[in-house]
Amino acid sequence: MAEEKERDGHAASGTAIWSALGASSAVKADAFLDEQIILTKEQAALTRLQAEDLRREDRLRHWSLRVHHVSDVLKLSFELALAAIFTAVVLIIAGAVWSAAHEDGLVIEAFSVPPDLASSGLTGQAVAAKLQDKLSAMQAATGSARPAASYSNNWGNDIKVEIPDTGVSIGEVYRYLVDRFGHQTHITGEIYHSKDGIAVTARDGGDPGATVSGAQADIDALMQLAAEKIYERTQPYRYAVYLVETPGAKSRARSWKVLSKADRSASASGAMRAWRRSPRRWIPIWR
Repeated sequence: MAEEKERDGHAASGTAIWSALGASSAVKADAFLDEQIILTKEQAALTRLQAEDLRREDRLRHWSLRVHHVSDVLKLSFELALAAIFTAVVLIIAGAVWSAAHEDGLVIEAFSVPPDLASSGLTGQAVAAKLQDKLSAMQAATGSARPAASYSNNWGNDIKVEIPDTGVSIGEVYRYLVDRFGHQTHITGEIYHSKDGIAVTARDGGDPGATVSGAQADIDALMQLAAEKIYERTQPYRYAVYLVETPGAKSRARSWKVLSKADRSASASGAMRAWRRSPRRWIPIWR
């Protein structure tokens, strides 16, 4: 009997122990599950953060690629613009040199005049302009197969665009090119007081020049005479035609003399010699 009670006591004690152990395991299991839930939530949050970070990096990478593409396009555009500018500059320089090399007209420089005449309005530029008008009128009145040289002035066409750090203008550069490669003839001259009133000297190139004198009131007639002398020296064939076709004290004998002198000139250009050899060269005079 006593033994049965003892066995029952031991069984009750074991059941109590197992019950206590089961209750402790359930608490630990619940705690473990709670920790796993928290860990899972944290991992989910971390995963979301990583995903957002990857999306930001992807957007940044795409933006960087676009910027790089735009930079490449701008760089290419800049290089093309530099190439276009360089090509344009080369073409402009080549055109300027070509144009300068083909400059063969007659350029009228401003005359030198006394201060009293300049103060009255008869400045050096005014005298040169008057001479240009006379020459242009004579040229327009002359009918000839001989090509006419062009007359221009040398004070009103200077383009005042300064080249940086040099103080040189584009007009000066072009004049240098013309002087270096061109074949222009510069007409210069002066007016000064003489015993007859005033004297006008006009010269082309390096020739001694021709001087006419008279009263100051006859300045227009003096400029006409000076223009005729310049016309005779610079364009003798057309001047011969002018002698025949212009009414007044002009003669065929004088025109023959001018033509003969031009034929004997050793300084005639190749084009002039070729024109002289043409049998039609006399037609404009004797037509």
